[in-house]
Amino acid sequence: MRRDGQAPGAGDRVRGLSDTEALFAYAHALTGEGRITTSFTVDGRFSQGRVERAVRQWTGRLPLLSLRIAGTGDGLCFRGPAPGQGAEDVPEAGGGERLWDLRVGHGPSGDTRFALTLHPAIGDAYSTGRLVKLLLDALLGTPHPGSTGPAREALPPDTDELTYEAGAGCACGGCGTAVPGPVRSTPPARHGGGPVPGGRADGAVTLALTARESRRLRDWCAQRRLTAGGYLTTVLADALARETGRGEVTVATAMSLRRRYAERTLITEPGCVQTMVATRLRAGTGGEPLGRARAHATALCSARRAWRPVRCGHAAVRRAVQRAAEAGVPELRVTDAGRVDTVLGAHAARVTALRTTAGHGGAGPGGSLYLSTFKGGLTLSLSSRGLGERWVALAERELRAALPPLSVLPAPAGGRV
Repeated sequence: MRRDGQAPGAGDRVRGLSDTEALFAYAHALTGEGRITTSFTVDGRFSQGRVERAVRQWTGRLPLLSLRIAGTGDGLCFRGPAPGQGAEDVPEAGGGERLWDLRVGHGPSGDTRFALTLHPAIGDAYSTGRLVKLLLDALLGTPHPGSTGPAREALPPDTDELTYEAGAGCACGGCGTAVPGPVRSTPPARHGGGPVPGGRADGAVTLALTARESRRLRDWCAQRRLTAGGYLTTVLADALARETGRGEVTVATAMSLRRRYAERTLITEPGCVQTMVATRLRAGTGGEPLGRARAHATALCSARRAWRPVRCGHAAVRRAVQRAAEAGVPELRVTDAGRVDTVLGAHAARVTALRTTAGHGGAGPGGSLYLSTFKGGLTLSLSSRGLGERWVALAERELRAALPPLSVLPAPAGGRV
């Protein structure tokens, strides 16, 4: 990624990156941190021609996918493609870094497997699901006539120019100020669906819970005024502290900003509209981490409420990223994407497996934890940074050991689950 002026052969400047986009762009450029890869399987074997046509339609609808990040005299900007260059073309030398990648293959059972990787400056948890949904629109056809949406999506705005508003509630589970919301039932899986099985792939370990195991975990945590993600984060932070010999570690949690701007109707498109909120978590040496999880939830709640856009300029953002990378403090980065079914809509019935993994990068020792729920099942994807496979195996064992036993959740009335 060039930062020394206009890239030769690049297209017109679209706009500068917001400070939050620049934060992720510099972190990725300096440490390799942040790329997110969503792997999903679609019921049905699709020919290469059909997939290529769907991808052309998909990229044509999303001008975001044709952008490159290039340097200017005062920071980073998005540039459009060079003349005659499409979104799926490899850029010319110096033309900026390509911001996405899509791999497609076929499974032995007649399904089609996709792996979509996004640069962190154009993707957050919402965008990942939304881009998959729009790709499935092109591949399968929109499920409801008249609900296709715009023929061409708008680019996300520069959030530095929007009016920031603090959030009106919290979802930490421990402070008692959560905003109530409707209870949604999860539709049963069809087409032989189910969560992605656990295992190791692409340098990450995946732990997939069944819908019943996931409900048991959430109920158990809710009784203790915790979220499942908050509790499991504390378990991993304890493991990280022991591995690195530290009494405390940094936990950086992704916080969506999509409902924190007065002009929120302008930021419904895919893009990076999030930040990372860092808190220190004092680790324990044994026993249940419930007390530490509650303390961390309270600290995270306070940090979320206190966060405001700094708007310090790209030079200051870059220096802050460099200082953090050089500090070498153990860090666990956590993203909770929530229910992916909601974003996929009717296409969820054709998707038989889905998981997302965040790239670990090359800064100080630590890892990245990505949580998502699909068809009622919670999937945890953990990648390691600078600690090797031994710690990943240890972390996987500790996560499994931290799950509540089956006996804490009785079978519902009317029979066994």
